[in-house]
Order: sequence, then structure tokens, then C-alpha cells
Amino acid sequence: MKNWFTRPVGQRGQTLPMMVLMVIVLFAFVGLGIDAGFAYLTRASLSKAVDAACMIGIRNLAQGQPTALLIARSTFDMNYNNSGSPGRQVTPPVVTSGFTTTANGNVQLDMNAVVPINTFFLRVFPQWKVLNVRATGQARRAKVVMSLVLDRSGSMNGNNGATALPPAVGAFIDSFDETVDRAGMSSFASHATVNVNPIASPFKTAIKNAANALPFVGGTFSQGGLTNGYAQIQAFPVVPGEDIVKVCVFFTDGLANIIQHTLNCGGTPTLMNFGGYDSGTTVAFFNPATGVQLSCDVSGGTPPCCTGVTTFRSAIDGTQKAFLRANVTAEAEFRAVQVAQEMRANGIIVYAVGLGNSINQTFLRQIANDPTLPGHVPTFYDGEALFAPSSAQLGQVFEVLANKIVLRLTQ
Repeated sequence: MKNWFTRPVGQRGQTLPMMVLMVIVLFAFVGLGIDAGFAYLTRASLSKAVDAACMIGIRNLAQGQPTALLIARSTFDMNYNNSGSPGRQVTPPVVTSGFTTTANGNVQLDMNAVVPINTFFLRVFPQWKVLNVRATGQARRAKVVMSLVLDRSGSMNGNNGATALPPAVGAFIDSFDETVDRAGMSSFASHATVNVNPIASPFKTAIKNAANALPFVGGTFSQGGLTNGYAQIQAFPVVPGEDIVKVCVFFTDGLANIIQHTLNCGGTPTLMNFGGYDSGTTVAFFNPATGVQLSCDVSGGTPPCCTGVTTFRSAIDGTQKAFLRANVTAEAEFRAVQVAQEMRANGIIVYAVGLGNSINQTFLRQIANDPTLPGHVPTFYDGEALFAPSSAQLGQVFEVLANKIVLRLTQ
């Protein structure tokens, strides 16, 4: 009878070599897996450090490129962790970095890091005794085209805002890079003015000087300030393909309480600014070009300086409204919000900063289309409303805002 379990004599000598070959192959695969695992952990730590360094470096561009590179390298050193492959690193990482300008004129930071690590299993192969693990990172910063719109109403004298605002604005504007960014400034009280125009560079000294020279007197023509800021940004020439972020920073310490309207005074169309202050009930009238108050106070009747006129047409609902303080305040806020909405529709992000506890926070959230606004409908260009309860916190709030804007510029 034939034994089916008997191996042919010629095949018996092949078993040992095949087993040896299989062990070698298995060893190679195990070694590759273990060493590749250590290389992966090293690269993950390296990539994390490189990415963090690029982002922090580009965000500190305003301090100058040499300083930004030092900050980037320091960030890399703090974030790189060699614990994933203890004892395997042959030498510390070699890090190279530098700034370049893209074809669209934007500043870009590139970083490359390489670290050699010893292998354990694969070192039996001479060419694999050491593996070079590398990681690259890149961060780009868009240009900001920005208009500061600042409240210079008389109420700023009573809350110390007149003293706190100029240094807060100076520190804020120092957070940006004159070689990359562009900025201008407008202000408003009973009338609106353009203080630093056009939006250009250099801008730091001009804006600081203008903020220090602001006269704080009059009401709060918020719509006029926003309109001037909007016009400044829209007038800036944008190169096709250029990566820019358009920003308006709106600051106020009080209620929007003045509007501008053409009234048919004595049969003659006359442009007027009218409204009030943060206290009282009467409606005052102002020269729209100078902000000088006219002898023309009224409450619900015919203003002495505009005979024959008893009402103004509301932009809220198209009806005629009496010259009452409540009517004008509601109108002033509505018109300012409409300008801010138009700015967003044209790709401009509006941030709002409020000083004091008596301001209408809902109004400022509407100006910025802040996500905390009840019934908020998000847009790509939503900003944020920030609040300083007192003048002592104003500088800190502007610093927080600068960081938020710079964060939005980097990618």
C-alpha cells in the first residue's frame, strides 16, 4: 500500500533553507515596521513643531523678518519633542527657514527640518543604519487693507476715553507691518472727517499723530464715520489675484444719535446733521461740514433754522418722523447698521469696539454681525464686537483685536 504521508527523498533537504529564508524575510518586515514606526513618531513631532513655528513666525511679521525668524525657531525648539524615539536621534534637527514673496505679492514663510535617527533592526543593512526624517511647513500672510473709524464725541472726556484711546490705537497699529499692510483713519462726532487718507503705507506715524490730535466734542454720527471708512477701503486699488483682507475697525463709546438728511428748509434743499447727545431729549442741528452746533434745538416741532419743516423721512420704514430724540436715535443706529451690511456685501470685515457700560451692545453686534447676535445669519465676512468696561481695559481690548485680525490674515 502506498504511504501518502511519505515525503519524496529529493525534497527533504529543502526545508531548512526555506525556513531560514522565511525567518530573514520575517525579520526584515518586522524590523521595517518597528523602525518605520519610530520614524513616523519622529516625523509627527517634527511636523507639529514646523507647523507651529511657521504660524507663529508669520504672525510676528510686524516685528521685522529677522525677529520673526528668531521667534519661529524658538517656537520650533519648544514644540519639538524627541520622546517618540528616545536615544535614536543622532544629532539635533537641522532647521532652515526664510521669507519669500509670492507671485501675488504676499509674504510667505517656509521652514524645513531634518533629523537623522538610528535604526534598530534595519541597521543590519549598511545603507539603512541611519534614516533622515524630514518635515516641511509653510505659512502665508495676506495683506490687510484697513480703515480705523474712531469716535471723537464729547462723552469721551467724561470716561477718560479721550486719554486712553490714542495710546491704545498706537499699540494696535504697531501690530501690523508697514511693508505689507495698508491703513487709513476716519473719525466722527457731530460730523465725520477723514484724518489719514488715502489708505497707504507707511501709516503708523500718521495714524498715531492723527489719534493724538483728535478733538473730543459733539455728538455721535456713526453712519458718517462708517461711510468714510467704507469709501476709503473701496478706493484702494487691488491688484488682480492679490490676497488681501479688507477690514474696518469701528470704535465708539456711546449711542449713535446723529443722522444726515436733506431738509426742504423754507423751500430750499439744505443738508443738515441733526440729533443729540447721550443725555437730554431735544434734537440739535449741526453744520455737516464743520460739526458746529446751530441755534436750532427742537423737540417734535419745527426747528427754527429750517422753517416749514416738521418731520424727516425715515429710512427704517419710509414714513415721516417728528424731530424727537427717540426717533433720531433709532434712525441713526439703523442707518449705521445698513452701511456695515453694505460693507460686508462688498467683502469688508467690520469689527466693533465699545467703551463703557452705557453703550448699546446689541447695536455694536449688529455693526459687526457678531455670531453672538440673537438671530445671527452668518456670512463669510462676519466680524466681532469687543467691549472695554472702562478706559483701563481699552488698550487690552485693542490688543486682543489686533491678534484676531492677524490670525485671520495667516494660513
